[in-house]
Amino acid sequence: MKSNAYSALAPHYEKLITSCDYEQWSQYVYNKVNEYAPIKKGCDLACGSGYFTRYLKRQGIDIYGVDQSQEMLLEAQSLSIKEKVPVDYQNQDIKKFKSFEKLGFITVINDGINYLSQSQLQSAFKRFASNLVKGGALIFDISSEYKLKNILGDNLYCEDRDEITYIWFNTFLGDSVKMDLTFFTKDGEKYVRSDESHVQYIHNTEEVKNALYNAGFDVVEISGHLGAPLTEDGHRVNFVAVKK
Repeated sequence: MKSNAYSALAPHYEKLITSCDYEQWSQYVYNKVNEYAPIKKGCDLACGSGYFTRYLKRQGIDIYGVDQSQEMLLEAQSLSIKEKVPVDYQNQDIKKFKSFEKLGFITVINDGINYLSQSQLQSAFKRFASNLVKGGALIFDISSEYKLKNILGDNLYCEDRDEITYIWFNTFLGDSVKMDLTFFTKDGEKYVRSDESHVQYIHNTEEVKNALYNAGFDVVEISGHLGAPLTEDGHRVNFVAVKK
C-alpha cells in the first residue's frame, strides 16, 4: 500500500539514519543558535522525529517542533515523553508556516529545504522571515547538488535488519530525485509491506543565496557539513542567514 512520505519510516527513522553523528551535528546547531539568535526562542521546522528539537530543549533553548507528517510527529512526541523532554509539536506545512509570536531563530535541519521545489524556495524563505524578529537567524542545510546527482540519483540501496528490511530506488529527474522506498516491517512472525515516495529538489549554492537575499536575509555563513570548508564533492551545505 502506498503511503505518505515518512509514514512507514517514522518509527525507525533515528535507528536507520546512522550515517551522520547526531550528537556532533546537534552540538553544531546549538552553537550556531547561541552565536546568532538574538533571543533563544525558536522553532525547528521539518523536525521529523524531533532529535534536534529535543537536543536543543535539553540545552535550555525555548523551542518547539513543526512537521507536515503526522506519523513523524507522533514518533517525536513518543520519544519526548520517553526521554522526559517536554516539547510542543505542531502539524504544519513549512511552506505555510505561521508562528504565534516572533522568533529569534528558525532551524531546518537534515534536508528539509530539499523538499521545496525551486519555485517554492524564495516564497518559503519570505514566510520564514515574516516569523522572525529583526536580526533573527535562519539556520539550515541542504543535500548538495553533487550528492543528489552523483550519489543518490539513479541508485539503489537496501538494508536487512531484524525488525525492518527496506529497498530504496532513486530516479534522477534533472532538477530533482524521486525516491521510492519499500519497507518490510516485522509484525510477530510475519512482515508487513508498505511503500512510500519522496522527492528531493536540487538547489545550488548561488540559487539559495539569491533566494535568501530576495527574501530579506543577509547570508552570514556558508560551509560544508559541521562547518567544514565547501568542496565540489561535498555532500552537504550549511547556511546561516540573518533577517535584515
